[in-house]
Amino acid sequence: MCFCANLTEAHYSMSAQPAEKLKAWNFSKKLPRHEVFSIIPLAEITLATTFLTVGILISFAFGFDFSFPSSKALDFTGMSYSVPLSLISLLGFYLIWKKQTMRLAYYVTAAAAYAIILTTHFNIKLWSSLINPNLWDSFYWKSDQMFRPLIETSFFIHREIEKLFQSVDHLYLFAFLAMFAGSIIVHSMQCFMVFRKVLFSAMLVHVLGGLSYLAMPAVGPFIYEPGVNALETARQEHMYGGYRALLAGGRPWISSQGSQFMFAAVAAMPSLHVASSAVFVHYAWQHARWLGMLYLPLFTFIMFEAMATRWHYAIDLAAGLALTAVAIAVTAAVFRPIETHQTMRNNRREAPASA
Repeated sequence: MCFCANLTEAHYSMSAQPAEKLKAWNFSKKLPRHEVFSIIPLAEITLATTFLTVGILISFAFGFDFSFPSSKALDFTGMSYSVPLSLISLLGFYLIWKKQTMRLAYYVTAAAAYAIILTTHFNIKLWSSLINPNLWDSFYWKSDQMFRPLIETSFFIHREIEKLFQSVDHLYLFAFLAMFAGSIIVHSMQCFMVFRKVLFSAMLVHVLGGLSYLAMPAVGPFIYEPGVNALETARQEHMYGGYRALLAGGRPWISSQGSQFMFAAVAAMPSLHVASSAVFVHYAWQHARWLGMLYLPLFTFIMFEAMATRWHYAIDLAAGLALTAVAIAVTAAVFRPIETHQTMRNNRREAPASA
């Protein structure tokens, strides 16, 4: 069942409230206690605090400093913090203008939880090379030779697209960001409960993916052969340079350079670009089929480009899809009682009217 409405999950539309309640920011004085708790993203907060606790325990166990991204951490990608921050600010101003303060409260809290998860994720990714230095690249490379026709096909697809679209090198990152933004916008407008599931699944992919980096780590096939994407090859050189500096410098290097390189840690297994993109495709196909149809060519491109850039071995893609399946299954289990409770509450509200 899809509960499509504002932040109070299909039963407490802000537009239906008196003007004085629309202006109220102190929800506890205007709403019953059970209504107040319905706007708190407990699942998202619990996931973020649990993962942060795991990250803190790892940092203490191995003596690593927790890093926070510096202003130059995204420079190697060609992106700036101004882009996501501007979009977030526009969304915030829009919700304030529409007086949807309860939804704004959810977004602020959920965004903080997501930021905690991403910060912890990238720290663990940075530490993983020192926690488990036993690389599996040679094994994955041998497995790649079994799928060599698939790798060559990815090269062919990239070159053919490049004939039509010269900026194809930028499309790998752009396609992923477009799917992320599209899912956030469409699902938040259509069905709030589905939006929460999309967000929680995406968070869970980063939680499980960050921990998966420690199991069978690998740098990536670009150490054996270059890809056909010149832009990503340049990024690989930057990131691999940081990786070698990390191995040489150890913990002191993390303390001095971790903030600048925390987004540049290399880890091929599993592919989280594929895993996260698959999350967006799944929910779009289930709840906004037109969006899912738009996503399919982008997702197909991401799958092949992950190999064409030589960021990932073919087996990394399979692992990423398996991770998506686990994340979606866990999300369904987490939100099932929330949806059941919501259904029961809605039925109680509708019962007097039907009588």
